[in-house]
Amino acid sequence: MIPFDCDYQDRVVQDVAILAERAFAEDMPDGDVTARVLQLDQREAEAEIICREPVSMCGGLWLEAVLEAHNATHSHQPVRVKTLHQDGARVAAGSTLFQIEGNAAALLTLERTLLNFLGRGIGIANATYAYVSQVRKHNNFTHVLDTRKTLPGYRHFDKYAVLCGGGHNHRMNLSDQILIKENHIAKLEGITSAMAFIKKHLDRQVGIQIEVRSMEELKEAIAAGFPIIMLDNFTPDQVWEACDLERGTCQLEVSGGISLTNIGTYCHPNLDRISIGAITHSIVAPDLSLLMREARI
Repeated sequence: MIPFDCDYQDRVVQDVAILAERAFAEDMPDGDVTARVLQLDQREAEAEIICREPVSMCGGLWLEAVLEAHNATHSHQPVRVKTLHQDGARVAAGSTLFQIEGNAAALLTLERTLLNFLGRGIGIANATYAYVSQVRKHNNFTHVLDTRKTLPGYRHFDKYAVLCGGGHNHRMNLSDQILIKENHIAKLEGITSAMAFIKKHLDRQVGIQIEVRSMEELKEAIAAGFPIIMLDNFTPDQVWEACDLERGTCQLEVSGGISLTNIGTYCHPNLDRISIGAITHSIVAPDLSLLMREARI
C-alpha cells in the first residue's frame, strides 16, 4: 500500500491532467497526419503495454487522467484501459501492465505520450527500489528519501513515483519545512543561536532541520535540539561515528556522494534517513512496449 493521503492523491492526478493536456497539445497540434492519411480511425484495435524487464509499478493512480486528456480532444474516439497491477507492486519481466481498447488511430496518438509518462514514473520507481534494496541488505530501519531535484512541474508526479519504489518523501517544497544551511548559520551567528531565532519567530508548525558539515557542528546541533540533522558529505566512517552519539529523539540524515555502489557503507543500524537526488534527476526509462492488434469482432 502506497503511504499517501487523499489530498496528495488528488494533487498528483490534478498535476498529471494538466501535464497530459499540454503533452497532447504539443504532440498533435493538428492531429496525426499519418493516421488520417491511412484512415486508421475506421478500425478498432486492442493493445497491451508490456515491461521487458522487472519493474516497480507506477501509473495506476494517474493513468485515467492521461486518458481523459487524450479523450477530451478525441471525443469520437474514446480509449479504455484496464490496469493489471497495483502501484508499488514489483512486476516480472514480460508482464502486461495495462490492456487498452479503442480506435486504432486513437491508440497510436496516445502511445508515445503515455509511454513517456510511464517511462518517467516507472523509471523513478525502479531507481528508488534499487537503492532501497541495497539498504535492506544492511538494515530494515533506514529510509531512502528523495529531494527537490525534480523535473519542473512534475514535483508531485516524481515524488509519488518514489513512494511506488518503496522510498519516502523529503519536504515537498520550500513551504513545508525549515532547512537551515551553511549560509543561514553564518547569518544567524551559529547553530545554537539559529535554533533560538527559529523558536522566537516561527509562526506555524512545520518541520525543522539543519545541515552540518563536521562532528563539532553535529554535537552543537544535537545540544540545540534540532529534530533532524543532515550530515552533509560526511564520509562513511564519520556517519558511523555520528550514529553512535547519544542524540535522544534527534534523527540523522545522510546526503551527498551517495551511489548504489557505496550506499551500504553508510548503513549504520541507527541511521534514520538517506536522501538521494539521483532517484529523480538521473532517470533511466525502463524497456516498455505498446503492442497493438486489430480487435476481434
